[in-house]
Amino acid sequence: MLWFVTAFALASVVAIPYWVHGLATAERRLVRLAGFRPIPGRPAGAGLPALHEPMLWREVAFALTHMLFGIISFAGLITVTTLIFSAGAGAVLALAGVETALTGDSDPLLLLLLGAGTAVAAPYVVTLLAHVQGRVATALLSPQTEELQRQVTSLARANIAELERFEAERQRIERDLHDGTQQHLATSAMRLGMLELQLRETVPAGPAQDSAMESLEAVRQENELALDTLRDIVHGLRPRTLIDDGLGAALRELARRLPVPATVDADLVGRFSLPVESSLYYIASEAVTNAIKHATPDSIHIEVAETLERITLTVYDDGLGGANSARGTGMVGMYERVALLSGELIVDSPPGGPTRIIADIPRPW
Repeated sequence: MLWFVTAFALASVVAIPYWVHGLATAERRLVRLAGFRPIPGRPAGAGLPALHEPMLWREVAFALTHMLFGIISFAGLITVTTLIFSAGAGAVLALAGVETALTGDSDPLLLLLLGAGTAVAAPYVVTLLAHVQGRVATALLSPQTEELQRQVTSLARANIAELERFEAERQRIERDLHDGTQQHLATSAMRLGMLELQLRETVPAGPAQDSAMESLEAVRQENELALDTLRDIVHGLRPRTLIDDGLGAALRELARRLPVPATVDADLVGRFSLPVESSLYYIASEAVTNAIKHATPDSIHIEVAETLERITLTVYDDGLGGANSARGTGMVGMYERVALLSGELIVDSPPGGPTRIIADIPRPW
């Protein structure tokens, strides 16, 4: 018997976290019955909170509070049921002229009013009790600011890890294109030059040589075009300056290539992870491309700032304004890149300008 009691007690203690977590999960949805919004919980698939997490202990506190509400509700149900039954039965017996300990010399009308008043007041009392329970559940079970920040940081880290895998794959593709296809095209261009020399030496001057040289020149031009296109693609995958010198240097190089005066303020920021720098670079590149294409600005300013928790990229232009995602896929791509970093993209572009695009992302640690 002692072994059975001890095992049951230990099993009950071990099961307490699972029980309170299941009760809290159900309550987060049931508060809608009291007119509250569903309470956000842990992400789907996150499982049971760890013992060191405050959320678990708040769920334990809610379970104890829930037991108190259950006792009050049960006691109230018994009291209301007893009052209504006693008042109704007493009124019927009093009208029938039967004197019992239940009725005594009470007025039947008073007993009926007592029963009816109890029946009318009971729903209001129950509603008030449910409202109080909903308030308590919302206060105890809602994630706190620190927990929400931890969730945002966790999601940002997961997205960064995914972006790092993507960057590694893109680096592999870039390396394969540079070391493989680009080298083959360069070798082909060299062989075409050697072939041209052989044709000039072996084929006598005349129509035959001219025709062969024209065909050879056409092939050479196509080869050079393919090589230039491949170099643009390799450069478009990721600027070399971004890898070697960081985001600030890459943005300054971008500003020098623009057809309008552009300034960059990124001297006070350090190096970030490559996925973050790549995403911010392409957001800035897309923003200035859109500005030059649609707003015809006279000047552009790019600024990068960082704090202990956030990284902010701001692209400002004095153009015509009116930027919105309906005008092309560029803005949509910027929103998607910022969303992958668990950040926020703010576009302030009234008609007539100026336009300010701000990408604000949490700093991954």
